[in-house]
Amino acid sequence: MTRISREEVSHIVADLESRFIAHDAYRDLQDQIDDIFYRRKAHMAAGRMPAERGIVVIGNAGAGKTVSTKHALEQHPQISYGSPLREALTVRLETGATIKGVGVDTLDAFGYESKSERNAHSIWQQVMRQARAHKTLFFHFDEAQHILRSKSKHDLDQVMLVWKSCLEYATWPVSLILSGTCELLDLINRDDQLKRRFEPVHFAPMTYAAHGHEVGSVLEAYLSTAKLGRGQSFQAASSVQRLLHASRYEFGLTTRLIIEAIKIALLEGSASVEQAHFATAYRKQKGCVDALNPFIVESFRAINTGQLLGGADLEAPPVKARGAA
Repeated sequence: MTRISREEVSHIVADLESRFIAHDAYRDLQDQIDDIFYRRKAHMAAGRMPAERGIVVIGNAGAGKTVSTKHALEQHPQISYGSPLREALTVRLETGATIKGVGVDTLDAFGYESKSERNAHSIWQQVMRQARAHKTLFFHFDEAQHILRSKSKHDLDQVMLVWKSCLEYATWPVSLILSGTCELLDLINRDDQLKRRFEPVHFAPMTYAAHGHEVGSVLEAYLSTAKLGRGQSFQAASSVQRLLHASRYEFGLTTRLIIEAIKIALLEGSASVEQAHFATAYRKQKGCVDALNPFIVESFRAINTGQLLGGADLEAPPVKARGAA
């Protein structure tokens, strides 16, 4: 294969990164969103405005929760996501988030400038007025577990009260989609009403037995788009097993590693992606020594693939005294 420029490679990689691969958890999420949407539509047609339900999307870091939730809302044929209509909004919570701060960020997403001196109660009243004005159906709060950390019982009670108020607001209830890590369930499970209102979608870690064929198909689809072949060294069943283990069995991390290996192969001018390209991609992501690279060692399942700089010597060399031999 003729070597192509880094700029051309960047365009191919950007195209791969923009592609969305549907999977079982994503389809479950689509079904939940459809259930809520069409239930509400039916009630509104009959002149009713019942309390809404919520969805809690749970999974480890790198599972693909954020991308999947945004994609499900963006691609829904009857929901206008984001500006200008704002029938569904995404608000990403930062570390140390407070319920007042989330309210301010939600108003910002509406394009409404809040007054900093307002208290949490008045801010959320304004949020719900904006929701009614825009006919907003869904608030998607991403990384919602951040609102749990270092909070008192009183603070957590306020969070639960606001979430229930959104779902039950008399004149215009709004469904919530909360995406985050498994600790988010701790808050939901504290309150019987929230448990009844929310239904879970679990982006569970993959297994080779259940998902090996699917991951192989994803790999082939990406290679086809990049016009690369699957190298002889990456044909064995253990190759996909190595890929899954290296990606901590998380879907989002798996696609990221595939794209990185493709990029390396393209930059080298290779006509196919080989196991060595995956080894280089993993080394770049983790900064590990070869003895801890699952694409190199035989006993790859024993490697902890969640660590950075595995096996690296991080000790600073001793400083020699001036004049020492």
